[in-house]
Amino acid sequence: MNTLAFADRASYLNLRTSPGLKQRHQLWYQIAVAMAVVFVLCAGMAIVDDRTLLGVSVWNKPAKFSASIAVYFATLAWFAPLLPLHYFRSRRGRALAWIPVVCAVLEMLYIVVQAARGEMSHFNRSTPFNAMMYSLMGGGAVLMVVATLAMGLEILRTHRLSNPFALAVALGLIGTFVLGGGFGGYLGSSASGHWVGGSATDANGLVGFNWSRDGGDLRVAHFFGMHAMQALPLAAALLPEKLATSTANSMIAVFFGLYAALSTWTFIQAIHGQPFLG
Repeated sequence: MNTLAFADRASYLNLRTSPGLKQRHQLWYQIAVAMAVVFVLCAGMAIVDDRTLLGVSVWNKPAKFSASIAVYFATLAWFAPLLPLHYFRSRRGRALAWIPVVCAVLEMLYIVVQAARGEMSHFNRSTPFNAMMYSLMGGGAVLMVVATLAMGLEILRTHRLSNPFALAVALGLIGTFVLGGGFGGYLGSSASGHWVGGSATDANGLVGFNWSRDGGDLRVAHFFGMHAMQALPLAAALLPEKLATSTANSMIAVFFGLYAALSTWTFIQAIHGQPFLG
């Protein structure tokens, strides 16, 4: 029987011996750290600035987005060594490295500026400038999930079905494009914002997320979709050490199907005006 020692998985999970994020991909590491700093600053501003927007601190959105982007780049950096050696020296590799960075930095800059002004960054079409910036943010978000698709496909092409852990990483990255990008596209095109029925406020929302508790909220499906890139590798990390490669691949495929079904269910739930957790 073809058994799998999961050597690559072990190297990724052993924090004492595996390379750190900085060694895996320096640029993505630096952006992840920078976004973590922005999160701390925005969280601090939320304490000293008592202004609110949609029922929560004006600094709530930049804090949440900076944390999310930090996790996004830390994840990309963690899995960068699964790409072919010297991949990032190629034109395609440099594009993959820099395009999401530029998009993320510009998006965060606008979100922070709007927070400082006490105005919404998302769903704000109140002036031609705000409408243009909202459209540009949407385009940047698309490019960021396209980057996960490109990385996932390259990892899949490199390792194919020989390494279940690499398969899980690839499916997670591709899933982020399909699910996170798909639900995000629907969310971004919504004329009424992320609420479907219920109160048009984030006050009294689900703790830590602000998701609506009395109506549908399109952010839920988008959240689950965007975090497929972490969920699939985590599922692979929890598999027994010495599974047959084919068995491990099958289990990862099943988990991917279940995760996609869960994400889709939260989307259906939202468009029917039902809260994720009442």
